[in-house]
Order: sequence, then C-alpha cells, then structure tokens
Amino acid sequence: MTEPFRRLDTFSGAVPRLATPRLVLREPRHADFERFAANAADPLAREHIGGPLVRRDAWRHFIGLSGTWLLHGIGWWMVEAPALGAIGTVGVFQRDDAANLEIGWSIDRPHWGHGYACEAARAALAFAAAGPRGERIVAYVARTNAASNAVAARIGMTREAEVDFFDSKHFRYAATR
Repeated sequence: MTEPFRRLDTFSGAVPRLATPRLVLREPRHADFERFAANAADPLAREHIGGPLVRRDAWRHFIGLSGTWLLHGIGWWMVEAPALGAIGTVGVFQRDDAANLEIGWSIDRPHWGHGYACEAARAALAFAAAGPRGERIVAYVARTNAASNAVAARIGMTREAEVDFFDSKHFRYAATR
C-alpha cells in the first residue's frame, strides 16, 4: 500500500536528536501516541500538570509537541530509552506571551525514580543554553511536586520565586546562560 501523503522526513530531520548515556531525545512519532495517551490519562502522572486528559485532548496535546518545532524552531522531544521505547517527553518552548524560554518534562509513571527526568532535562537545558535565544530559561514547578522540584535543582536551575501559575502556586526556577 502506498502512503496517501508524503512522510515528513523534513520534519524529522529538523528536530535535533540529542543523546545522553541512556537516552535519545527525538522527534514525536505517530507510533508514540498510545503510550503518550496512557500517561496523559493517568491522574497521578498528571497531578501537577493540569490533571488527566481524555484521549481527544491528549491527541491535541501530542500534536502540539510537533507544532512547536514548526512555529518556533524549538519544542518537545520524545524521551526514548532504547531498550524500553518512548518513556516520556521533555521540551524547551516559548509560550505565546512569554519573554523567556521555558523547560518542562514528564516521564511516564512506570519509569519514575530512575533519573530519566534529570538526564533528559539536563540535555534539553544544555541545548537551549547553547542556542541564540534569550538570556533566561525558566521552569514552573508546582510547589507540591517534590520530584520535579528536585529535578529542577539537580539540573542546576535556581529557585527564584513563588508565583501564581494557571491558578495554582508554583516555584519559578531559572537558568541563566
């Protein structure tokens, strides 16, 4: 069977691949969606990032992972552990009204506690810091999210303030290039 549309090899080539000792940060692929949707529906995995998503909203969010690369030349990677496949996401992105770049991460719950979030976020932060964009990279982490607060500190970000972020208390971390 022939493909009705040309595969977006250009897109895949436009998303830089980053390698760490255990991980590959790569472009999102359609085949990643089922795992992404399962994590997005997990109330515990999404406790600090807006709550669980129904499949339809997970699809919109997943498509947005790719769109940020097309609009801004930066965005979200799938975090892949070669022996396990895709195990989460990490991204450096810019919100529509923000002056700073922002970094975020989400590792699927079965893979928590193995240092994957730190390893992936450290690579994404280094990529962003080496780029031509603004002076600061920030992360907004829910005050009650002990694991992600630890990740931000471990990757060298400094907690600089407590802020209201989408109607809840978050710590704002910053990294200066």
